[in-house]
Amino acid sequence: MNDHHYVKTDSKEWRYRVFFIIVGLILGFYAIKLFIYQVVDHAEYAAVADENRTRNVSVQTLRGKITDRNGFILAENAPSYDVAVVPADLPSDTGSKEEIYRELSQLIDVPVSNGVLNDETAKLFTPCQTDFGIKEIITIGDTNAPYTAVKLKCNISEETAMMISEKGDTWPGVEIEISPVREYPTGSLTADVVGFLGPITAENKDQYTTKGFVAGTDKVGFAGAELSLDKYLIGKNGLRVVEVDNAGKEIRNLETPVDPVSGDNIVLTIDTRLQNAAQNALISEMDYWNTYLGRIQSQNG
Repeated sequence: MNDHHYVKTDSKEWRYRVFFIIVGLILGFYAIKLFIYQVVDHAEYAAVADENRTRNVSVQTLRGKITDRNGFILAENAPSYDVAVVPADLPSDTGSKEEIYRELSQLIDVPVSNGVLNDETAKLFTPCQTDFGIKEIITIGDTNAPYTAVKLKCNISEETAMMISEKGDTWPGVEIEISPVREYPTGSLTADVVGFLGPITAENKDQYTTKGFVAGTDKVGFAGAELSLDKYLIGKNGLRVVEVDNAGKEIRNLETPVDPVSGDNIVLTIDTRLQNAAQNALISEMDYWNTYLGRIQSQNG
């Protein structure tokens, strides 16, 4: 009997040893993981935390004006109210996001969802010049740069912009940006000479990024004087490094802001009044000959 009792006690002690070994291994495993998180990967996780609360905000510059030899404006800047979304700042739950999309869609007349989004169509995306819906645009923005605002619609009315701004507390991630838009008062009269602006392409992205310009947001010279004199007209964007809260609202500047540098104003040698007079004279002359030839054909008919 005594020998049998001794065997049971020895077996119980063995089970205790196994139990404590397993517990020790588990505690050791978590201790190693904790060491890795706090010591080995500390810099990486700290960088992620900083990224979550820090944002680089590009401050758009003012492009230089273009005038003719007499000072008549051929190209200038006017304010544009644009609706933009920072994908990372949207609510995490799907229901809240869907509600924002629906209400926003009604205000800015952009469908909640539209178009087929894939790698090929995403490459063709240009903000404010697309048939994509809100969901597709935000998906592109979230893929490319989740902490950078992507524009949904440009040049909305000031009244609509105010309505969206008032929704700031209930629509985290949605914001109104005021940016300059190019206007050409003389229209087609000088269009061939003055040219126009276009998006930053993949080929010249590096060239403009060094000057603080953002592909998909800023526009650059694409034709005419806007292109040939772009390096003088374009200026340089400013930069603000800001701290944001959980809703994406700016709290404070973390660094001294870098002010934008405005582009140079350019004076062309053309005389708009003379060109307008010549064009009107040509139109008048053409009207005369069209009428005259019409009479001859009528008489011969």
